Amino acid sequence: MRDINKLRSIEYGDSKEFSLTLSVSNSAPTLFKCLKITRCLPGKRLSCIGNWKGKTIFAKFFIDPKRSKTHWQKEKQGYQLLSAKHILAPHLLHSGIENEIYFILFEFLQNTTPLKDAWSQSKKSEQPQLLRQLIATLATHHENGIIQKDLHLNNFLLSNTGVYTVDGADIRQFDPTDKQTASNNIALFFAQFFPDNDQNINWALDQYLSLRGWTPNQQLTAQIKATTLQIRDKRKKDRLDKTRRSCSLFDYQQNWSQLAICSRKFQSNEMQAFLNSPESFISNANLLKNGNTCTVVIVTINHIDMVVKRYNIKNWRHFLSRSLRPSRAIISWTNAHLLRFYGISTPEPVAVIEKRWGSVRKTAYFVSELSKGETADVFFKSVKTSLTTKQNVAQSITKLLQAMHSLKISHGDLKTSNFMISNTEASIIDLDSMKQHTALSHFKKAKKKDIKRFFKNWRDAPSIEAFFIDKLKELE
Repeated sequence: MRDINKLRSIEYGDSKEFSLTLSVSNSAPTLFKCLKITRCLPGKRLSCIGNWKGKTIFAKFFIDPKRSKTHWQKEKQGYQLLSAKHILAPHLLHSGIENEIYFILFEFLQNTTPLKDAWSQSKKSEQPQLLRQLIATLATHHENGIIQKDLHLNNFLLSNTGVYTVDGADIRQFDPTDKQTASNNIALFFAQFFPDNDQNINWALDQYLSLRGWTPNQQLTAQIKATTLQIRDKRKKDRLDKTRRSCSLFDYQQNWSQLAICSRKFQSNEMQAFLNSPESFISNANLLKNGNTCTVVIVTINHIDMVVKRYNIKNWRHFLSRSLRPSRAIISWTNAHLLRFYGISTPEPVAVIEKRWGSVRKTAYFVSELSKGETADVFFKSVKTSLTTKQNVAQSITKLLQAMHSLKISHGDLKTSNFMISNTEASIIDLDSMKQHTALSHFKKAKKKDIKRFFKNWRDAPSIEAFFIDKLKELE
């Protein structure tokens, strides 16, 4: 098989190693051995860590039949631009073409962490310092007439020596005095973070303006904040769209009798067996709930405990009412991804299955990771839990609800069993009635019902209700 066909046959999640003989100018052909595929766009691009000339390097291969040369040239030009402007970036070792395979070889950066990982793993108290480093990097880009059009945290690597800029394909030159273009890029940067980071925009923008020698401007700040919200909303729509198709994050399978979507993170032979026959797993599972409308069990797949919620069909009338609408499993799947996009705590969604007859929906299944901890009703009734701990958890629940309501999201069923408590942190489950509203009047009505249902939990527990009384006005 030709090398390019071998590369084009590699699919999402493949971990197979491969070797290629690469020719570089003024030297004999040398062997490159792939050790780990870090990213794959099947039939288009491959990124991997490998061995070349006895050294560990990072390599990109462009294999799209129509666009590989264009992508290769853009990638090279971006890194050449970074180098010309003396901006910290991996050193480009070699580039070339071998049997229709366009390749670029980079130095492999040791002891670096993707900024997205560094941010998510850091404490709240540590994040402002990371943000200052990123703002300084962004200001340096702009001051040097460079703009990264596909600006996201995975395009930066953190090291002891500074912040490396990676991925040259979307790096372009621009007029550094063009404040509108710079402002839009700053808004794109802020939109990469969860909404709770928006409180940092004012001081972070002041730092940027100071580094650029620009005068602070309230109108500019308001404009960047508004653009940030617009871009984040577009990113949200793009992310939710990805949850309904095959891409690097999700595997989408559909035939006449079933639709199944699974996070590639959890894909395996055992997971595929579950997707093909969920009832065979459910029949031997640990039963949590067996109701008319839903059955909830715990299954273990790949040594990971997962919750499977099966949405049952009660009778023929129920079947007719649900058959042509999105299943509650799909609604839960979408809503879980919506919350996680915003950084609101809910168990990680794993998969969703709809049994079908063509476009007619029947029984459906929603799978998520098992949430550690206990439900809020059990937690607050425990006599072993200290008053201070209960107050901390009450604060966590309140913050969670405030975050949802600030985004015009109503839950629809705020009973205590739908809050999971782990290490004094609250997360929310049972998302099939959740909705993000576009009309403010509809949201206000749904929010009022949410709050009313929430306080109904504490009618017989005034001592617990007291924890939330101080926050009642904030929730209203």
